[in-house]
Amino acid sequence: MFYPKSIATKLGFDLVLDAAKAHCATSLGLAHFERLKCSTDLDQVNLWLTQTAEIMEIIGGGDLPLNLELDFNLHYSKAKIEGFFYEVETIRQIADVVSALQDVLAYIDKTQEKYPKLVSLFIGVDVDFDILDDVNRIISKDGKIKSSASPALAKIINAIGKAEKNILSSSNTLFNKAKDSGLLGDTEIGIKNGRMVLPVLSEYKRKVKGVLIDQSNTGKISYIEPLELVSLNNELSELHIKKRQEIVNILKKLTAKIVLSLDDIRRGIVKLSVYDFIRAKARLASEWRCIYPNIGRQTNVTKAKHPLLEQRLRQETKEIVPIDYNFNDEQKLIVISGPNAGGKSVSLKTVGLLQYMLQSGFLVPCDSTSIFRVYQKIFIDIGDDQSIESDLSTYSSHLKSAKHIINFCDSETMVLMDEIGTGTDPMFGGPMAEAILEVIHQKEAQGIITTHFSNIKAKADKLDGVVNAAMLFDIDKLQPMYKLQIGQPGSSFAYEVAANIGLNKKLIKRAKALTNTKQYDLDALLAEVQSEQEKVRSEQIDLNKRLIEAQLIEREYKALKQEIEIKKKDILEQANYQAQGIIENANKEIEKTIRLIKESNADKSKTQKARKALESNLETKEVKIEKEKPEFKVGDRVQIEDTNSIGEIVEIKKNKATLQMGSITTKTNISKLDHVGRQTEKVVKKHIGVKSYMDKQFSFNAEKDVRGMRTYDALQEIDSWIDSAIILGINSLRVLHGKGNGILKNEIRRHLKTNSAIKSIRYERVELGGEGISIIELI
Repeated sequence: MFYPKSIATKLGFDLVLDAAKAHCATSLGLAHFERLKCSTDLDQVNLWLTQTAEIMEIIGGGDLPLNLELDFNLHYSKAKIEGFFYEVETIRQIADVVSALQDVLAYIDKTQEKYPKLVSLFIGVDVDFDILDDVNRIISKDGKIKSSASPALAKIINAIGKAEKNILSSSNTLFNKAKDSGLLGDTEIGIKNGRMVLPVLSEYKRKVKGVLIDQSNTGKISYIEPLELVSLNNELSELHIKKRQEIVNILKKLTAKIVLSLDDIRRGIVKLSVYDFIRAKARLASEWRCIYPNIGRQTNVTKAKHPLLEQRLRQETKEIVPIDYNFNDEQKLIVISGPNAGGKSVSLKTVGLLQYMLQSGFLVPCDSTSIFRVYQKIFIDIGDDQSIESDLSTYSSHLKSAKHIINFCDSETMVLMDEIGTGTDPMFGGPMAEAILEVIHQKEAQGIITTHFSNIKAKADKLDGVVNAAMLFDIDKLQPMYKLQIGQPGSSFAYEVAANIGLNKKLIKRAKALTNTKQYDLDALLAEVQSEQEKVRSEQIDLNKRLIEAQLIEREYKALKQEIEIKKKDILEQANYQAQGIIENANKEIEKTIRLIKESNADKSKTQKARKALESNLETKEVKIEKEKPEFKVGDRVQIEDTNSIGEIVEIKKNKATLQMGSITTKTNISKLDHVGRQTEKVVKKHIGVKSYMDKQFSFNAEKDVRGMRTYDALQEIDSWIDSAIILGINSLRVLHGKGNGILKNEIRRHLKTNSAIKSIRYERVELGGEGISIIELI
């Protein structure tokens, strides 16, 4: 049950239908939109959504590009009457339908496990596709009967050609003769009523024997068919009559074959019109970036967007602010309060429109993790239905809607009421609204109620399952933020809004003085709480950022400490090894000196000379710890010394290494390279700095949209993006390349497979974009 009758218009669903219709290719497809009904049947809704999601994936991949032409008369009743035949144009249209059915059935035969609902759509269609061979044998692609359609037709067409040749030859002879005699007014042979004629000057018409066929507008030229051509023209006319008779015979035989499958063809046309209808919804879903959400017994929706508002804001180069909401056993009703023009009604309409779209078989614009419930009743009270004819005021109109809602709502109902209790004295409207809220709560309905009344905000805090929510307002800038925050009531910011639009300050001051002190204090308190919460939220974001920064510094410190310990050990081992070598060399020098002294029989001058040589040799010995020469292999990630260039070794020849740095390949000497790790990139520590590095990591977008870009530009963009991800330690990336005809998608995936820094590439899940998105995992 849906209330009121104008619910679709009040929610803006009629505009959604108009947008979807624009994607429809046939009038038969459009007819399905006229019959569209919002459903409360869970299975039916799931079927509609699945069909739309399947076809959105198909057209997103560029598959099944059907060009449907269904708007022609099949003459179903007449076609079965003996002697009836289809004209060539209609047969060509029927053949196009049969060809489309053949393409669809062939496609679903290959993908029936992937698209089961598409398969079920075309169950029962069994057309004789041999019709296509018969049609193509007889009728050309440009819609003309082929001369080879039958032996008799070929013979007639050949005879027509010969007759036309004879007529032309005779006409040229007669024309030249009459021209030489000065009887002709024009310089060319004429054709009138399909017959060759001579353009004779009227004053000489009696000098030419023949039949007068026509005259010019001025009467100066008489078009005469010479007697010599009469018999030839008659023969040609008879041949054309025979040709038409033979074509009719051919079309009758072809029509008879088509009639044998006419029921299946008609059924196929209906199925294709349904496909056109669903395809229109799928195209709209793709344009609006809608998804197929989860369906359950509770409602938990994140990042919901009003699609019509988003389109308008996009034209103004503005961003829409999405909302989150949920309904469950602990939170059945949400009471939204806040400033005028702050987004209360838009939030309420967003909830209503998405729910109505979903239960009408449309995919919805929100996060893919969202969960929707299918309600048995949707009741709304939005806008002003005051009517002079019905003697309804604004207040009476709202009460009439409230009467229906409280009489028929239950636990299976979604209730949406905008500005409950307005249209009369707030002293009485407030209590009336409070009483209505109590009844709706007792009947366990779910939904949203917007209000400015303080007693409604207070009641919401007292009722189990009812929560307050506020539309946030930037007090410093004096403008709404359009953010929905659940958990506390909102201030109306009446005076702030008045100041923002430039209302006289003295008038505002006077209004404050006239305001009930208790009420004003409560509103001011709400504004103060909201402001403080915004500050807390901002500080929390800053603290989280600092925490991530601290964690990164800690990881860098541990990695650096471990690296130093390893190098320290290597340095000590090398020093010990060289020291040992120095000692051994010193011992050899000493032994050599002793041997010289002995051999010289302790000659004083020789002994002194040997001692000086030993001392000099030992003094020049220094412990020189050579720089460790690291070993490199293909696949190592390295950095070129004194630069911030980081790449991967793809080839080593002697003392030269070839590096791949993003989309750039370069060669350099191995001696200029250093190893780098994933978390300790030297370029980061040397050129970015920890805080700057944290800022870059925090702001890095792990999703890249290259749809619409040229292939070369897209590859350059992706390479640079991947390089940044490696430096910042990002391991998982999403690239949106779309499906289209597959060229960009295939080139990107082919290019990425050559990047050894990539561990794996896979497509996104079907409900999140399927083959239009690639998930990249880095090593």
